[in-house]
Amino acid sequence: MRPEADPHVLNADEIRRGLVTTRIGRHITVLAETDSTNTFALDSAESQGAGQCDGAVILAEYQTAGRGRLGRKWLSPRGAGLHMTVLLSMPRTGFLHGRLMMATAIAVLEGIVDSTDVEPTIRWPNDLYVGDRKLSGILIETRSQSNDSLIVAVGIGVNCFQHESHFPPELRGRATSLEMESRQPVDRAAVVRAILIRLDSLLARDDSFDDSHLARRWLEWTSDLNARVTLVQDGHRYTGRIVEVHPVSGLILQEDNGVCRHFDPATTSRE
Repeated sequence: MRPEADPHVLNADEIRRGLVTTRIGRHITVLAETDSTNTFALDSAESQGAGQCDGAVILAEYQTAGRGRLGRKWLSPRGAGLHMTVLLSMPRTGFLHGRLMMATAIAVLEGIVDSTDVEPTIRWPNDLYVGDRKLSGILIETRSQSNDSLIVAVGIGVNCFQHESHFPPELRGRATSLEMESRQPVDRAAVVRAILIRLDSLLARDDSFDDSHLARRWLEWTSDLNARVTLVQDGHRYTGRIVEVHPVSGLILQEDNGVCRHFDPATTSRE
């Protein structure tokens, strides 16, 4: 008799149960430990061929070198969160970082709403928040596959089981988890499955993006529009009011002097 799987440990078979997708989740790998799921995924795609890995999902219970955007560290306590990468093989022509970032943020948020009683909001460029506390982040990295295509790693981190004391002092009061926000037990496999289903609905084909529809869905889940923010790009700080966010043109900020500037999510951070 095979021993029963530990319900507290992610299991690929459990994630596949009820997973009906056309592209995302063709292969699911759960690692006990790795340096970074993005690095593992990109290295695997290079060695096996990106075409074979398109739609593959890699998860890890623990990351020794988890990272966020612009070189920041992503804390990955063992068994406490979702540390996941979705691999895509995409055409270089027409690839837009902001479009994929927007689609992923929508999929992660709607997957969380589908599988828990938590309703986050999207904070540009790549984070999900509950109130003033960060719940989830996204990191998209690429490597050249050939002259006309890219290997794309869509990294997703979601805090699941952390409590206040699990966060370092500098993040307490600024970070949260599904368990801290939920009134019900959190099932990580169900959260993964719901996110993959939502992501598949948006990424079933590389040419299936409807930018206007994507922007409308994004705006339904954000409080950023008209918010006053400070953005940092190339070492310069810009303060003003967000007047638009779009998958192609990025964020449009109207500065206090009336000047409107466009910001690319790949190169911009937010204070």
